[in-house]
Amino acid sequence: MGFQLALDFILLLLFLFLLCPIFQAAESQEPTCGKEVCGNITIPSPFGIHSRCYTHPSFRVTCNPTLNGEKPFINVNGIDLEVLGKTIYSNAILISYPVTYFNCDSINEASVRVNLSGTPFFFSSDMNYFGSVGCGNLATISRSEADSLGGCIQPRCDNGVSEPGCFTEINGNLTSYTVNMTAMYPDSKRCASAFIFSQYSFSFRSAYPLPSGTNNGTRHVPAVLNWNSSYCGEGGQSRAVTSIACFHYSSFNSANIMMILLIV
Repeated sequence: MGFQLALDFILLLLFLFLLCPIFQAAESQEPTCGKEVCGNITIPSPFGIHSRCYTHPSFRVTCNPTLNGEKPFINVNGIDLEVLGKTIYSNAILISYPVTYFNCDSINEASVRVNLSGTPFFFSSDMNYFGSVGCGNLATISRSEADSLGGCIQPRCDNGVSEPGCFTEINGNLTSYTVNMTAMYPDSKRCASAFIFSQYSFSFRSAYPLPSGTNNGTRHVPAVLNWNSSYCGEGGQSRAVTSIACFHYSSFNSANIMMILLIV
């Protein structure tokens, strides 16, 4: 009996020894945090697909199948934001943000509120503008009824402008805002849109300084989100990210900057 137990123990050790290279090979095939890939997009820290890579649940990336292949998404208060990739800035990623429509057949809302409260994210006024496409309207963005962030007036509908629209800077960082469209002329009640967009995602054109190709059929535009660096200390199941993943940029209120494009 003793001999049989010893033999069984030796065989078990041999079996485990043979399994070690398999486990090591599987572990070595796991991507390095900050270099995970979904589709053709590399996911930078502090974001991650695996729980060992993202530093906070808000930085979790899901790799979802789409008609155009797999795409990476983050979820912010129930809204899926598609990550399009890194920019030339080491601490920024590009995603897309939805356009708000007014007096259109598909979407007809007089006021739309976006709320990032309770998340690490906020919109940076240093890296975003407020833009609008349409004619004859006053487009405004505000934090509340008494706290306007800016606005712009579209050209009149009958002035022959081929790409009617306007844009303005926004004042202050924000986690929520309301967009409104007010007709300035009798012929202004036609389809119009408004959106926050990033100045870092395209080259300005002096005649029409909105993202190239933006019109009243555009569903998403580039935008920039910042995140509070204090959230980077709370990791996933295994903290595999270093402090460099949460770059401290003092001129942006101790926040890290992320460029995002949101696609629904």
